[in-house]
Amino acid sequence: MANATIRRTTAWVLFAQTTCLCLLACTSLAAEKTYPADARHDIPNPERGLYTQFTSQAEADPLTLEGLQALQADNMTLILRMYYLKTFRGRALTEKQLNMIQNDFMLMREAGVKCVLRFAYSQAIGEPDAPIDIVLNHMDQLTPILRENADVIATVQSGFVGAWGEWHASTNDLAEPENANKIVHKWLDALPTTRTVQLRTPRQKWMVFGHKTPLDADTAFAGTPIARVGHHNDCFLSSDTDVGTYEDIDNEKKYLHLETRFVPMGGETCAKAAYSEPDNARKEMQSLHFSYLNLGYHPEVINTWRDNGYLDEVKRRLGYRLHLDSINYSDAAAPGGTVEVQLNITNTGFAAPYNPRAVELILVSNEDGTEYTTTLTDDPRTWLPDTPITINDSLNLPIGAKHGSYSLFLALPDPEPALSDRPEYAIQLANTDLWDPATGRHDLGVTINIISQE
Repeated sequence: MANATIRRTTAWVLFAQTTCLCLLACTSLAAEKTYPADARHDIPNPERGLYTQFTSQAEADPLTLEGLQALQADNMTLILRMYYLKTFRGRALTEKQLNMIQNDFMLMREAGVKCVLRFAYSQAIGEPDAPIDIVLNHMDQLTPILRENADVIATVQSGFVGAWGEWHASTNDLAEPENANKIVHKWLDALPTTRTVQLRTPRQKWMVFGHKTPLDADTAFAGTPIARVGHHNDCFLSSDTDVGTYEDIDNEKKYLHLETRFVPMGGETCAKAAYSEPDNARKEMQSLHFSYLNLGYHPEVINTWRDNGYLDEVKRRLGYRLHLDSINYSDAAAPGGTVEVQLNITNTGFAAPYNPRAVELILVSNEDGTEYTTTLTDDPRTWLPDTPITINDSLNLPIGAKHGSYSLFLALPDPEPALSDRPEYAIQLANTDLWDPATGRHDLGVTINIISQE
């Protein structure tokens, strides 16, 4: 590694245990290595970034593998899958409709993408949505499919209500408190506790849960209903109120600033305005911890950003952008011993990852490829932007570990069993020359020796 440096301080400690002296790894951190960051490239990481919307009218417009794979050329890993259910306003979903949705999810998985998911009955103000009993019945029908395919659902927008499913202009009073509570809690029941639902305004979350206290480090990620509801803004950067998104602007934005540290925030712009100029857009995305935005809307905003160069920054910084600054480690251990590790990471994105994510350190024998994997206890959802991220952990070697030299790798795979060995679903760090796209691992350029105790 051209800019990497290694500093060696201590290696071994001798100590007496029972009747013999054993040479074991020092519990201090014996060596250090630093890593250069990649500040320029747009990295196609999961569950974040610009998205493309794919819209389906009832029983029509299924996804295609070719259409999803084409996103790779633009480093896109996320779509918004919108289903309009207009012909089902008064009846159950058909088997044809349900099969199409199931097949869409299978194609997403095959293509290596995930979706933000939304359903709606209306595509214009004044166009009807559906009665609450129909909505709840449809959600019951969808539940088995959602649970089976939650691995490729990044988050769900609550949808169903009013024009475009954006929770206004309902013709069936679906946004009123009683019906809103039923829909939100039906969503939470339909999805596994690892997945979130997004509401259109902060006031809607306050209405559903009855208080205005934002999540904090103690209440986040608890799997409770309130900890699983995030936010989306589909008129982002359009005016001071974002066309009614905010009423008490300062207090609602302060709430979102704190809340969105722990739940997903995303959406789309809807009009070119002074508020969408780069300086204000950057400030708002940082403060509200934006993870995703629609590449297709509003075209005047997106094209302006493209012309003035800001779109490249948006691509890089939406969601998380993690780079490894350095590792401190003990460079030797005996079978049954431990390798102590300290990782120092920086997040220069707008947000932390919002879904569960594994953190693994893997020792790979330089002689025969034998591997020893340790899953660390740290939770990447707590890796907030502009906050020092220090991970102290240890690799516990099995008693039967083979002697020899081992290379150390870092991986952040998707924890879902169907995706855990898929490199395209692993997080890639924003470092140069570490990532192996074939395995989804980072070669840390570190050698650990497993040595004899005698």
